Amino acid sequence: MPHLFYGKPNGEFIVLDAHETQHLKVVRIREEREVFITDGEGKLYRCQIVNIGKNESIARIMESKERREKILPVTLCVASQHWERLRWLVEKAVEVGIARIVVYKPSRGRSYSDKVEKIKLVIRNAAKQCARCRFPELQVLDNLDLPVEPSKTFVLHQSGEPLTLTQAAQYRNIVVGPEGDFTESELESLRSKYRLFNLGETIFRFETAALLVMGLMYFLNDPLEEG
Repeated sequence: MPHLFYGKPNGEFIVLDAHETQHLKVVRIREEREVFITDGEGKLYRCQIVNIGKNESIARIMESKERREKILPVTLCVASQHWERLRWLVEKAVEVGIARIVVYKPSRGRSYSDKVEKIKLVIRNAAKQCARCRFPELQVLDNLDLPVEPSKTFVLHQSGEPLTLTQAAQYRNIVVGPEGDFTESELESLRSKYRLFNLGETIFRFETAALLVMGLMYFLNDPLEEG
């Protein structure tokens, strides 16, 4: 697919914001050219650019369809960490089709409640890069009150039992801890709600551990069976 853009439908038109307008200019799209635009909710639009402004552009919808994509019914809960490593992990979660991303704040973490739009932009750019039309839901919390069902959730932690394929297939939510580990009280609270699993004797960085499990979930959910 050619370059994919993001916009908000408004009747027979789609509005592209300043970020997308800059993207149009960078790839030298001119007025009257046809482009593909997504609304981030699963729709793909074939459009004609009507106007390219300074901070906003307008495209006319010529055709629209629901894009068939494999979305993993999985929530990734990741602790707020150094920005570059968190950004990388969010990008990978988008690529594999994770349905929901929760960024939470443990005691040994920083608040990202003021970075919601920045994270959403990372999600948007990653989705456009891999031509995904359905963006994952994002929640940013300033605590460890995770919005997940305990019976369907496991925590990746070195003190847990070894994770097997059979066990992984039973879960829908993954919790990845902070780089400096949970506090004892946090770990006690997590143990009272969720099962803890490890990935063997090797100690992985949080983003590596998360990527390994997301890849496992990708194949456990048979994405290659749907074509």
